Amino acid sequence: MKCSIITIHHIHNFGSVFQAYALAHFLEMNGYETEIIDYRPGYYELGRNKLKTIVGRALNRVSYANRKRKFEDFISKYEVLSNKQFSSVAELEMFYKGSDHIFIAGGDQLWNTYHPCGNDGAYKLAFTNSIRKIAYGTSMGRDNYSNEELMKLATSVEKFQSIMLREQSTVGLFRKYATNPVSHVIDPVGLLDIKEFESIAVEPKIDEPYAVMYLADSGELLDQAIEIFSKKMGLKIVHICGFKKKCYCDYFIKDAGPEEILGYILHADFVLSASFHATMFSLMFEKQFATLLPGEQTNARINDLLEYVGLEKRVIHCTEELKQLENEIDYSYANQVIKGFRKESRKALLSALAEISEG
Repeated sequence: MKCSIITIHHIHNFGSVFQAYALAHFLEMNGYETEIIDYRPGYYELGRNKLKTIVGRALNRVSYANRKRKFEDFISKYEVLSNKQFSSVAELEMFYKGSDHIFIAGGDQLWNTYHPCGNDGAYKLAFTNSIRKIAYGTSMGRDNYSNEELMKLATSVEKFQSIMLREQSTVGLFRKYATNPVSHVIDPVGLLDIKEFESIAVEPKIDEPYAVMYLADSGELLDQAIEIFSKKMGLKIVHICGFKKKCYCDYFIKDAGPEEILGYILHADFVLSASFHATMFSLMFEKQFATLLPGEQTNARINDLLEYVGLEKRVIHCTEELKQLENEIDYSYANQVIKGFRKESRKALLSALAEISEG
């Protein structure tokens, strides 16, 4: 039976493309014919701040073109997409309404209403009458939902046979309103063995110890952290963060593609980020890392992950906590948790699919 996954697979964000790849690849490895539905609604094109995006692209034409090409090459090489591309729920419905595929709303912040995708019926599989529906690794992104919001979400996905969420904190919230089974699973990238990503990562051409800064917001806390890396630890600073320079750095990488960003993380001596997936890959690669939370309504996902593996102190909130940067991480407990979590999540997903296939 064919599995059709709908997720955020095409935007130029390395976490998004890797989680889409990971879920589809895991299913293929386990004998399922799989496609990623090539759904590209217009609201992704320019993002939340349209003027800023347009100006940034204009001022960095060459870097933007290079980065775009690298991401599109990755998508073309590693993602098995549907034969048709869609831009609306209506188009999806015309194509998939009567299909008997297994449909998976998979990964990323698909149900976070802070983002446009959270209000898009496509990610609740509203376009198909199939009874073979599940969610895997789907994120609600935050833990401050109202009762009304939770009831609305529960109603919109009431025909799902299984709902597997990425954040443990939202499982408890949503379970009170859902009529279907709700459980906690690992992010899709965690389904794969580390070697799958090591084989894809591109090793940077840097022959000296370095710290990666990825997506953290500019400010005094970031500057203080960078100073510790540079002056106290003697690390070079690799800045990978869009087109605007946010801190002192030795290398400012504007056009890195997915495999390159993964390589910078894999070979780093330290990873500092405000990114869920940079944090997730840091855990998987056993890197020394710290997280500066982004200033938006998505922090629950990072806090949840680090609390689950016992490394919540790696989140830096203030100057006093910067001393954590010099404390080496002991991965003995975290590795044990991640290993068990991966095993349980694989079993939960494959069991859900087997039950649907037999039904």
